[in-house]
Amino acid sequence: MRIALPIDAHLPDLIAAVRAEGAAVLVAPPGAGKSTRVPGALLDSGIAGKVLVLQPRRVAARAVARRIAEERGSRVGEEVGYRVRFEQRVGPQTRIELLTEGLLIRRLQADPFLEGVGCVILDEFHERSLHADLALGLLAEIRREARPDLAVVVMSATLDPLPVARFLAPGLGCPVIRAEGRTFPVEVQYDPRPADRPAFFRVAMAAKAALSQGGDVLVFLPGVGEINRISEQLEGIPDVDVLPLHGRLPAAAQDRALLPSDRRKIVLATNLAETSVTIPGVRAVVDMGEARVPRFDSGIGLTRLTREPISQASADQRAGRAGRTAPGICRRLWTAAEHTHRPAATLPALRREDLTRAMLEIYAWGQTPSTFAFFEAPDAAVVEHACMVLTRLGAIADDQITALGRALVDLPIHPRLGAVIHAGHALGSLRDAAAAAALTSERDIYRTPPDIVAQSDLMLRLEALRRGDSGLDRRAVSEVKRVQDQLIRVAQDAWGSGPDQPADAETLTEALRAGFPDRVAQRRAPRSERVKLASGAGAKLDPRSVVRESKYLIAVALEGRARGEEHRISIAHALDPRGLQTTPHAVTRFDTEREKVSQSIELRFMELVIGQRKGADPEAVARCLAEAAAADPARAFDISRDTQAYLNRLRWLADQRPELGLPTFAELLPETPPGPVIEGLCLGKRSFAELRNAPLLATIKALIPYPQQQQIEAQAPAQMTLPDGSSKSLKYTVGEPPVLAGRIQQFFGLAETPTVLAGRMPVRLHLLAPNQRPQQVTQDLASFWAQGYPAVRKELRGRYPKHPWPEDPLTATPTGRAKPRKR
Repeated sequence: MRIALPIDAHLPDLIAAVRAEGAAVLVAPPGAGKSTRVPGALLDSGIAGKVLVLQPRRVAARAVARRIAEERGSRVGEEVGYRVRFEQRVGPQTRIELLTEGLLIRRLQADPFLEGVGCVILDEFHERSLHADLALGLLAEIRREARPDLAVVVMSATLDPLPVARFLAPGLGCPVIRAEGRTFPVEVQYDPRPADRPAFFRVAMAAKAALSQGGDVLVFLPGVGEINRISEQLEGIPDVDVLPLHGRLPAAAQDRALLPSDRRKIVLATNLAETSVTIPGVRAVVDMGEARVPRFDSGIGLTRLTREPISQASADQRAGRAGRTAPGICRRLWTAAEHTHRPAATLPALRREDLTRAMLEIYAWGQTPSTFAFFEAPDAAVVEHACMVLTRLGAIADDQITALGRALVDLPIHPRLGAVIHAGHALGSLRDAAAAAALTSERDIYRTPPDIVAQSDLMLRLEALRRGDSGLDRRAVSEVKRVQDQLIRVAQDAWGSGPDQPADAETLTEALRAGFPDRVAQRRAPRSERVKLASGAGAKLDPRSVVRESKYLIAVALEGRARGEEHRISIAHALDPRGLQTTPHAVTRFDTEREKVSQSIELRFMELVIGQRKGADPEAVARCLAEAAAADPARAFDISRDTQAYLNRLRWLADQRPELGLPTFAELLPETPPGPVIEGLCLGKRSFAELRNAPLLATIKALIPYPQQQQIEAQAPAQMTLPDGSSKSLKYTVGEPPVLAGRIQQFFGLAETPTVLAGRMPVRLHLLAPNQRPQQVTQDLASFWAQGYPAVRKELRGRYPKHPWPEDPLTATPTGRAKPRKR
């Protein structure tokens, strides 16, 4: 007998909206019945063609298909069917087809017009999975460009519907249908003192206590490890089955947890049981409040699987599992205060996961990341990294998909592993390449790897798989073989069959390099577990790895770790670097301790230095030495007093007469910023020692054209001759007149102030007393003799009686005697 569900009253409105607008958003809380009732109602309304239903998880796709078929009086595979990864139950009469996300994308790529399909339903869209967001963008484009008759319905329990409605119908948006709440009430209880006891103890105690509610108990845990641990603690409860429920289980084991049973049960589940899945008889939910969430770090190019608190929306979804068939309770193992600090909703996968596969799908669709209409734009850095990986694989070039890229779209696997399979197919070892991909992507077939030294963790597992060794994890082996066989079938359907021989180490190496070019790694020291990847990142080999000696390897399975921890290589494969295509890079460095430039040609594979030889680029050496010298000129050059004085004259005259175009060599002066002109001084030299031994002043003058040298000597002379016959140096400072200093007696007989700049600027005279201290500073010597000198003579004559102090300095010689009269 078909029971009434809350969604039933809203089905007429939904059907009317789809008929009128071709699109609708349905918001209905857990337990309303949207997943099981809406597909059939739309089909019965006269939809022309199949109804495709996107379900985020395989467990939900199988369970919902089974429930719809039961309600419609048929069996799965007849009117209602499903397609999930490596499994399908559909037939020629199938009209309602449930698909997991990747398969819907593949169907859209193979048939962009969706021939024979009248409606596509995106269920549980609030989970915001990567493929669901991508599918929404593709479907919206199909409706705009080719199939306005294609109906699209987006269903969710907790999503804000208006942005989706406006995306499907820009402007006012498509209709939004809201259904009422759960069938039965659920009492939510919080743990008042969660920190008082260990988490696993509290989970086990809460699960046992929940049995008193009657019915079955559903316990939400972060992952398989926690499920196994709690299962051990709950063993031995009389007349109660403790059953796991997670994505790694085979379908039969999942069905055992989902289907009705004569015995009571405690189901220990990951977050796959949050939505779409109804476990009949569940009256109580125990929620640990955590989930393992993949988060991609574009800075290192790896995905970390982090254990995080779930959002408030996820917590509501989980609580709703207890109210499907009767009133229930939900025990949350955190406080009510803590609940208010949790995020309202889970961050969309498009903003936290690796986008390499998604970007490949967009290129295969004929768009680019910059032109594709996303429902919500992803992070630009993550998109850039994804495109970089696709470029390295050869899947895209010049912002377009390549033939290899189109081939990789055919495989339901990450493009890296797809490239391994494609290369294996081309090398005639498809079976082993598919096995390598399966061994890398699925659970390890070894419970405990052998403690040996070998060349490849992957080859070790491949050979064990071929032989069927005892001691392997039989369930993991079964899954690996199932994935391997499916990948082989898909590859042969797409690329054709051919010779297939077991892969030797060289063939496997070539196939792995095709998929992991940036995962080539170099040990940082002999036999060290620490390596440097070709991408530039660091990582550490798992201590159980058998690859303990090879200097070079490929990090086939690389797991991102928590911040502050090195990433772990769980599967490695030794590599001969002679097979790598290196590029030469000239490296010129200045050794600050030796004060010398060294130069070599490094042979690099991406960021790894595979070998090197001596370099021979004197211009690069000169540039490097010039940069080092300009940064510390006082250390690099032996700047003598004469050299410094000449440089000061240059700067002064260049400032006064910029039209002369004089080089100032400013970088040779410590107080000025560095510049490029000293490269001429450094050409042919490698060290500061050579610079210090070089004839610096002569070299500087040689760099100045002769006409400019004449201008320097004429307009900014280094010295001037005084009446006593002595030569005195001029001190030049930019922005000020040059200074000429001498004892007052040395200026006797000189009537006018000496000048520079061809007579246009008088120098600044420092007239010194006999003690060499300035007695007068002036640029007007004639005025000093007439007005200042009498007072100075009066003051100093008594203090320095041995020095001449004539009354008329203009007619006196430096000795104080009067000049002889001319006859």
